[in-house]
Amino acid sequence: MNISVRRFRGSDGERFAVLVDEQGMPLYYPTLFTTWALRAKSVAASSITNALNALKALIAWEVQLGLNLERDFAQGKSLDENQIRHLSDFLQRSLNGDKTKSLVPIKRKPKIVSASVHYYRLCVAALYVEFLWHRVAPSAAGVDRINKMTTMIKANRPLVSKKSDPDRDEIHISSAVMSKLEDAIKPGSPNNPAVEYGLQLRNALMFSLLRLTGIRRGELLNLRVEDIDFGANTLAVVRRPDAKGDTRKHQPAVKTRPRRFYVDPALVSKIKEYVLTQRNKLPYAKRHGYLFVTHKSGPAQGHPLSIAAFQKWMSKLSRVVEGAGFHAHALRHHWNYEFSRMADAKGMSDAKEQQTRSYLCGWSPTSGTAVRYNRRHTKEQAWTLALELQKRYIQQSVEKL
Repeated sequence: MNISVRRFRGSDGERFAVLVDEQGMPLYYPTLFTTWALRAKSVAASSITNALNALKALIAWEVQLGLNLERDFAQGKSLDENQIRHLSDFLQRSLNGDKTKSLVPIKRKPKIVSASVHYYRLCVAALYVEFLWHRVAPSAAGVDRINKMTTMIKANRPLVSKKSDPDRDEIHISSAVMSKLEDAIKPGSPNNPAVEYGLQLRNALMFSLLRLTGIRRGELLNLRVEDIDFGANTLAVVRRPDAKGDTRKHQPAVKTRPRRFYVDPALVSKIKEYVLTQRNKLPYAKRHGYLFVTHKSGPAQGHPLSIAAFQKWMSKLSRVVEGAGFHAHALRHHWNYEFSRMADAKGMSDAKEQQTRSYLCGWSPTSGTAVRYNRRHTKEQAWTLALELQKRYIQQSVEKL
């Protein structure tokens, strides 16, 4: 059974996602589940898509074992312990490029997902199994059996320990890599992945905004021309859920608080140049206000830049410096690291630094997120102090000899 997740946009701008079969028909109970249990609770469209991908893995497991949960539950049959264990093992597998082959090398290890993805899939499976049981199982089946099933499914969830996971700040962009990237994407650079000048200017501006302001990918792609005050040199981050004027089925989301802050006049001037000399050349771009648009010829030309197109550009950019592990969110971490260094240089108190960082990044002052993004700088300070203590001890030991 070949099923897929399909996104679409309603006439009122609301984004939807459904699980469809080979003919493009929505699957009844998965659609009812997302509508009843998720959309009714105002779960975001992106979160619903993640849940549907988890359900897709659950249905793939059904197909492999020749099961039909709707039919079995309707007959009062529940999953036993062995089936649930097999389900847990199956949901640990990556389904990307998974195709049935007659011959499979014995030594080849199946690709597996991360512990957090495995955990999430089992959570969704438990919710869906409980939902489906209450819809189709005979009333005489009782609630004890479904409670037992969901408890066993949840018991198979892996332990997701944050203690053993590498810190986010360990994956960051070094100054050398940053310098090479900036040199490569300058308009006119021979190493620039883009050829056309308008595209080079757009890409350079996107990189500069991510690099210099610390905004997220969704916030960047959600920017509209009117969010830039060209007179006051300010930029506004605005939440626009389910915007009617946004033609993208997968709408970039602003997950943080709305805010406004100053931007360097030189960068604002470059944005103005892009709007007047490059963006305005594309006819469809005049029908909406989104700042960054598709330049490539075709039906999407002039439309707001999609997340997929942005990711494709990021992939090309990551190949400029091989092995750098570059991704968009690393620029946000880099900005926070540079902000920490500047705060220290200015003698800013810890409380003031956290308050300022939280505003600029759109976080609640009490969320604790500012502390997490400051870990890299905090660790460097700890390393410096530890090394100083070691040198002091060694010096004292040498003097005693």
